[in-house]
Amino acid sequence: MAKRRHRKRYTGPDLTAHVDLGPGDHFEITLGEINDAGDTTAVTEGAPVVIAGGLPGEVVIAEVLKRFPERIAAKVVQVLQSAPERVEPECQYFLTCSGCQWQHVSYGHQLELKRNRVQREIDRYECLSHLEVDRTVESVKQLGYRNHGRFTIGKRDDAGQVGYVNAVTRQFLRIEECLLMDQPINDTLKLVQDRMDGQTQMSVRVGANTGSILVQPRMNISGLGVVTGEQHYDEKVRGARFRVAASSFFQVNTAQLSRAVDEVRELLDFDGSEVLIDAYCGVGVFSVLLAPYVRRVIGIEESASAIEDAELNSSGVENVEFIEGKTEVVLGTWPESWPGAAPGADIENGGMDALLLDPPRVGCHPDVLKSVKKLRPKKVLMVSCEPAAMARDLDLLCRDGVYRLEIVRPVDMFPQTRHVEVISLLTLQDSGDQDFGDNR
Repeated sequence: MAKRRHRKRYTGPDLTAHVDLGPGDHFEITLGEINDAGDTTAVTEGAPVVIAGGLPGEVVIAEVLKRFPERIAAKVVQVLQSAPERVEPECQYFLTCSGCQWQHVSYGHQLELKRNRVQREIDRYECLSHLEVDRTVESVKQLGYRNHGRFTIGKRDDAGQVGYVNAVTRQFLRIEECLLMDQPINDTLKLVQDRMDGQTQMSVRVGANTGSILVQPRMNISGLGVVTGEQHYDEKVRGARFRVAASSFFQVNTAQLSRAVDEVRELLDFDGSEVLIDAYCGVGVFSVLLAPYVRRVIGIEESASAIEDAELNSSGVENVEFIEGKTEVVLGTWPESWPGAAPGADIENGGMDALLLDPPRVGCHPDVLKSVKKLRPKKVLMVSCEPAAMARDLDLLCRDGVYRLEIVRPVDMFPQTRHVEVISLLTLQDSGDQDFGDNR
């Protein structure tokens, strides 16, 4: 699952005050490497510049968007010398919107850029750097894949209009159609456009395989044929139906989520005898879809609404159960917190053969990693949407030789953007002495 990160405020020296460039000014520049935010980097008059819409080695005319003390933010407005990986963006709002970073990049090169980013994070750590990251698993759809759209409602002169806010300039942009969205989201957008006066935000979630739709918040827009304020919608993944509460997390790319389930099953290589712990399990997608391949699945989730969904979604699946609680707390008292174990039970590997970790963007709580190293499940598989946090957590699990990193496989959940999902597999190297007493 993912949660928003708060950027740290820059407190260093002013690096751009001496440069005579302001918003709207144009300048010629040769572009350097792509940073983790998906922008190209460069230097002008000794000042750092980040330029959206470019590729390394290109010579471009850039327009200043905003000047910060630590950098000048700009966008490409004309390409004088183009890179071979450049393609024509399909979206009329590209670079004005800021939601997509790489619509100007060929899809094959997007996959390579994402793999390279993950490799850089892995290579930062000595005990991980032996591993070569796999090729990125491509998305079936490169456009029209998002099942969840979050929109901003304009104010003052833009009141009632639906759109996005540019991440750099903070300017509102009216949107008629977002090419990343599944069609029902764009259909809803057209119905409500110019009719949202009095609102500040709107979220639309759809079941790509069910036609179910959820529009939040509850609004008085009668006569448009749009039902708002419902608490759930339904989706199908690999033939299984999942109810998802308005407050619950669900992957935005349903087709690629199905691919990710296949990748996880392949990497864990079940023989049918295993007990699988699905930590941060959300509404139970992995728990339900992996249940046929193991003896037992135990999901852990702190969200009450997600647990309620998971219980419903696993109805009829006899070898799945769920524990409501924070993963760091549940694993910290394991196996006493396991419904199938008696207090004080001494069970090899804590009774878990495989542990699936799908933490929020910030990564695993430090106490989760401590518990993993104490409980020592035979296999640990991590699903992450933030490569830097993932690499940090993998290093903590591997640095003393208890675990070895075997596979890192990027999965492209977010085409046209810098974001990437990553699946990593670790195997236990040294079983050591087990102690499943109080490890809080």
